[in-house]
Amino acid sequence: MGLFDFLKRKPTPQAPASQKPASRGHVPDMTPVELEPGLTVPAVLLDIFRTAKEMQLPYIKITAQPQGDISLHQSSFGNYPCIPGGFAYPTDSEGKLMYPLAQLNCRDLPALPGYPPSGYLQFYISTNDTYGINFDNLREQKDFRVHYFTEEEVKEYQTDFSFLDQVIAVGESPVDGPHALSFESGTDHGNMIDYRFSKRIRPMLDRLAGEYPEYEDELNEYVYDTLSGNGHKAGGYACFTQDDPRSDEPELEDYILLLQVDSDDHIMWGDVGVANFFIHPDDLARLDFSRVMYTWDCS
Repeated sequence: MGLFDFLKRKPTPQAPASQKPASRGHVPDMTPVELEPGLTVPAVLLDIFRTAKEMQLPYIKITAQPQGDISLHQSSFGNYPCIPGGFAYPTDSEGKLMYPLAQLNCRDLPALPGYPPSGYLQFYISTNDTYGINFDNLREQKDFRVHYFTEEEVKEYQTDFSFLDQVIAVGESPVDGPHALSFESGTDHGNMIDYRFSKRIRPMLDRLAGEYPEYEDELNEYVYDTLSGNGHKAGGYACFTQDDPRSDEPELEDYILLLQVDSDDHIMWGDVGVANFFIHPDDLARLDFSRVMYTWDCS
């Protein structure tokens, strides 16, 4: 899947000049311009989408399908994990068993820079009111946990998860039942709330708003809707419903998206929110997941 495959749609029909609102300045040029074969964008936004294309990142699109019978070795949301025999299952700050939010069997993943080619990457969250987020310290793994096990470490693995049945069945997590995961390589277009897009593309939109004040809402809506960054994914750009927590935080600016779990028909973070796990590239290279940053927000 290419960067802007989702943009390959017919241009919005132009309203006759007599139906367009009177403008204090001139009217933006909405003529469709082909940016690349099969892709057209309004001429007035051409520089913005050229910049977005320069900023594209590789990522893995994740499709989550509800499924009742998932093996311990499969990549999954909300299913029993593959953990070493005798491993102390993660508990939160109140001593309660955590919810197994996600497991990525890295052998299932298409190649992605920095990600291990094998092993099991697992994400756990508390079932408390905030799903384990610590607003004062997004990297403190008291009510969430990230674990990675090599295939050798789980050669002998836990098979009895009866102790976890109630945690999965109680319905106090964002995920409604076990989901099997499938993966597809892609190129991520980014989104307008990501701090990098705010720095580079937001000023370009602001200049257009000053030039075409009566078309500001229309231009903003087109760009924000197109550069959304939503969906389940690994790598690429994270999307947010509120703000990027890395904004104005120099210590966090180098953190990259490790995993995004979005809302869909069977997964719901608050009011149609989205959850993200970030990691420093150096930590990912060392397979050190002790400083992962976890956040989620909703509208």
